[in-house]
Amino acid sequence: MGDIFALLVTGPLGSILSYIYSFTKSYGLSIILFTIFIKVVLLPLAIKQQKSMVEVQKIQPILADIQKKYKNDKEKLQQETLKVYQEHKVNPAGGCLPLLIQLPIIFGLYRVIYQPLTYILKMSQQEISEMAAKLGLNARDEIKIAEQMKNINLEFLGLNLAQIPQFNVPSVLWLIPITAALTTYLSSKLTSVTTSSSQNQQAVQMQNSMMTVFPIMTGFICFSLPAGVGLYWVVSNLLQMVQQIFLNKIFAPAMKEGKS
Repeated sequence: MGDIFALLVTGPLGSILSYIYSFTKSYGLSIILFTIFIKVVLLPLAIKQQKSMVEVQKIQPILADIQKKYKNDKEKLQQETLKVYQEHKVNPAGGCLPLLIQLPIIFGLYRVIYQPLTYILKMSQQEISEMAAKLGLNARDEIKIAEQMKNINLEFLGLNLAQIPQFNVPSVLWLIPITAALTTYLSSKLTSVTTSSSQNQQAVQMQNSMMTVFPIMTGFICFSLPAGVGLYWVVSNLLQMVQQIFLNKIFAPAMKEGKS
């Protein structure tokens, strides 16, 4: 399974990052350009997801009436709800499908960024293992190996992207996990403005809880990974915010129509 995933997802992504690095010769700048490229590629999925949310919002008044009418008859409620979806040609899972498609890509992205020797320099596992043995490092810790061998430019804006921000040691690297957490919150906030009106109260409460938990988790994770991975997270969040503002403006008339 791992070999198939590497062949279909990680390998192609790694080739793209390697190609970008061949021009920039900067690990940090390559991550930024790489993230922009991925966001552009995934934009059609984001648009499809937004459309699905708008469609669901438009039929919310009808669904609310059905829920009130058949609140004591679950079977009838399910039948009538399905009927509404079919009549309006709405797929209730339509908003989730693009996200599910993106998940393997996201996992592949982290792997590519975390293993620069494999995916940027295209080194074999044997070469990496031999290099790691000489340095007394784990062969999986490719960023650390690259840092000591200095075969990849890991410096970016005065930051060493191979270093892991230490929670108990204040440093300028703290900017990355803190910014990652902040941008995760702001990105979630922008998305919630779009989706909350098309959800029931319980779903909205769950979303609000996630808006608190996810930024904290993001910050914690970025304190335990090399700063290069955190940089990807920050850039991805910033691009997500720009994308969401753009989509909100495009779909604003449809959203107002759904509320009326």
